[in-house]
Parts: sequence; structure tokens; C-alpha cells
Amino acid sequence: MRVLVVDPNAVRRGELSKAEALAAAGLIVTVLAPRAWRENYRNLRAPAAWSGSYRLVRAPVVGKPPNRCLFLGGWREALGPGPDVVLALSDENFWPTGQALALTRLLAPRARFVCHSWRNLCFSPAWHPQPWTWLYRADTWLERRIFAETDLIVARNREAATVLRQRGYRGPLARLSWGVDTHQFAPPEHPPVPRPYTIGFVGRFSPEKGLETLLAASADLAVPHRLLLVGGGPLEARVQDWIQRHPEVPAELAPLVDHARMPEVYRRMDVLVLPSRQAGFEQEQFGRVLVEAMACGVAVVGSDSGAIPEVVGDGGLIFPAGDAPALAQRLLALADPLRRAELAARGLMRARERFSWAAWALATARMLSDLLAGRLAAGGAGAA
Repeated sequence: MRVLVVDPNAVRRGELSKAEALAAAGLIVTVLAPRAWRENYRNLRAPAAWSGSYRLVRAPVVGKPPNRCLFLGGWREALGPGPDVVLALSDENFWPTGQALALTRLLAPRARFVCHSWRNLCFSPAWHPQPWTWLYRADTWLERRIFAETDLIVARNREAATVLRQRGYRGPLARLSWGVDTHQFAPPEHPPVPRPYTIGFVGRFSPEKGLETLLAASADLAVPHRLLLVGGGPLEARVQDWIQRHPEVPAELAPLVDHARMPEVYRRMDVLVLPSRQAGFEQEQFGRVLVEAMACGVAVVGSDSGAIPEVVGDGGLIFPAGDAPALAQRLLALADPLRRAELAARGLMRARERFSWAAWALATARMLSDLLAGRLAAGGAGAA
């Protein structure tokens, strides 16, 4: 099976692990990827040298990533071999998805087209995240065109599958989660040296990430511990003020580092907490830091917001979003090294079995085979 993967995020070498895994699963893979990209307010540029088990086509991208941007070129080269499937790793109302669908129908009309959706909140003309209603209407128009023309949409979490149906999609639907590079994110080769009980957070210091819930839980935690808070954002001044007012809790603020160095950051933690909550139009759609930490052998605790419970499963602990006393109870239980090690081992197994790119690629290959064979019926939803 020939597959063209349109991946607007595949600037970093690690993001191309998806394509390597698809090739290892037996697919003949071409990737259309940007030469440069902007992520977390940083400009990323693709490395000059490259080698891999798939064909890579680089093209410039113009616009505002990830939703309002377009590839400038690369399409004829990428679509040239005549793919059986075009897999757009972009949401169902994003400009790259609309561009990929239109050019697939024009240049490779026999190819099946697949995109995905992360949206786990159902917007309406009266409630939407766009600054102007006309932008929401434009996104909705594009979404309806894609609903009518696509051959399959992949929901990346349970709630996304529900939202797609609520938004009016009636075509074939599959549910398949995301992954991480479990070769890059892995436990340390040697046990860590003894250290104080270290509770970590990685992400944006903003209301939807629930960092203030973690700080309140830490203030009430009746065991010695330290905090490692990695990231930055609009609440940073408030976090620094909390640290000054609570000298009894040693805390370290650290900026996000290059993604390739993040395993070193996770390995400095005994527990990673993702205390996200819904704030306005934001709700956790996956929680990648949870899976990365689990893959590094770190115990995890997450809130019950959005997709977090289905990602954590039995590989971590869950608490009600915004409930600082409940979070403090979970963290108190994990102060026991044996309990923590047991949970970390379960999380590591879950990350490798369910969220590795290898597992994702095998499930994706099965899904695309089912699509080509006509085994994915409209109105149904496959689970993987």
C-alpha cells in the first residue's frame, strides 16, 4: 500500500518517527513536511541532512500554524507515485486539510483521503474560540466540505468521535489515539541517585493547565517534597509569588528545552502531574506529557478533564479537576517509593503497548487496509 502522509508538524527529526514506524509496518511511505515551522512561540527549521526508510518531500509553509497555513509547493512531487491513501495529520477544519483534499482529488483522484480530529468540545455560532463570527463560519464551511468529500476521519479521543457526529459528519469514522517515540522516551539505564520526593509539571503556565491546583495541593501535602515546574506562560509571575510565600517547599522553575532533551527532564521527577481543567474553549485533548513521562518510567497523576482519563487508564492516578485536597491525597500515597514504583511500572507498560509509534503504525495500517477493502462503513466507528 502506498501512503502519502501530509504532516505539518514533521519538522523535528523525532516527529518523523511516525513515518519510520509506518514504513516498518509494511507501507510504502512518502511524507510531505515543512521546511520550517513555528511551535510554542519558537521557530523550528528542518535539519539539512536526512536519511530514512521513506521518501521525504520538503516544502515551504505560509500562514499561521497549525490551522491557517498552506504548503507552497511539493504536491506534484509528493503525489507523483500515485498513492493509494493520502493521510493528512491535520484537523478536519484546518486549511492544510482542505488543501490536501482538493489537490488529492485533482492530482490523484483514485486515492482515498483520510484526516483526523482532536476536537473534544462542540462549538456553535454562539460559543466558539474564533475572535470573529465570520472566521467560525469560514471554518464551518470548510469542515462541511471535508465532511462531504473525505473517505474517513480518525477521532484521536472518545469525545472527538462524539463531537464529529454532533457536528454532522455521517461518513466512516475510526477512533485511534496518538503516540510518542518510546525509543527516545525511555527509563534511564541506571537507577537515579537518592533525592527528595520530586513532583513535576511540564507545560504552559496558563489557567487551562491547572497549575494553581498543583500549587495548592503542594502547600497542603504533609510530607517533605520539592517541585520541578518546567515551562512558562501568563501565570509565571503568580507562580513565582507562590514560591516566595512558601519557602518550606523547595521549588525550581525551568524553561522548556528542546524536545530531544525532554527525557532528561522527566527523569529528574518521581511523579509528573497534569492537573488540567477546562478553561473557556480549552480542554485537554491528549496530554502528551503524561505518555512521555510514563515511557520514561515516571509515575503520573492526571485530572479527569478531557482525554486524560482514557490516556492514563490503569497506568496512573486520576483526581477531580480543580480539587486540590484530592490531588494532595494522590501525591501523599505516591510518597511511598514502593507504591510509586508499582504505578510507574504499569505506566511504562501502558506507554509501550498502547502509545508507541510502532503500536500506532500497526493500528493505522490495519485501519487503512480496512478502508481500502470497504470494511469501514459510513455511520460506524472502529476502535483501535
